[in-house]
Amino acid sequence: MIRSPKILKEEIGLEDGKHPAMKKIKLLIAILDRGKGEEAAAILRESGVTFNIIANANCASGSDIISFLGLSSQERDMVLSVVTEDKVPNVMQKLLYKLDLDESGNGMVFTIPIAGVSGPRALRYMSGSFE
Repeated sequence: MIRSPKILKEEIGLEDGKHPAMKKIKLLIAILDRGKGEEAAAILRESGVTFNIIANANCASGSDIISFLGLSSQERDMVLSVVTEDKVPNVMQKLLYKLDLDESGNGMVFTIPIAGVSGPRALRYMSGSFE
């Protein structure tokens, strides 16, 4: 089915040929003790981060690396979230304090910039501006 340019513009949020301001996004990765993933996702949701995936993870590295990274156990939760760049400092602070990530062995959180997304609709969905 071929859709008219007007319908396509309405679907992806373009008005009069103008592109909406798309915010830069980052992939936030939190590696936490098993069972803490849901708590992290709740903190993220409270902060307006709606795209969260929790997965079981196992450390496959040797014990020296696990000790160096401050991880206490091989069984972990990994939380993957898409966060707009403007929310990153606030979200990281909340996770740090509410999950005690400043204490050795409780886990870690970091972000990676996302350079591209397959389309404007996907970008809007992942950044929480389109449901």
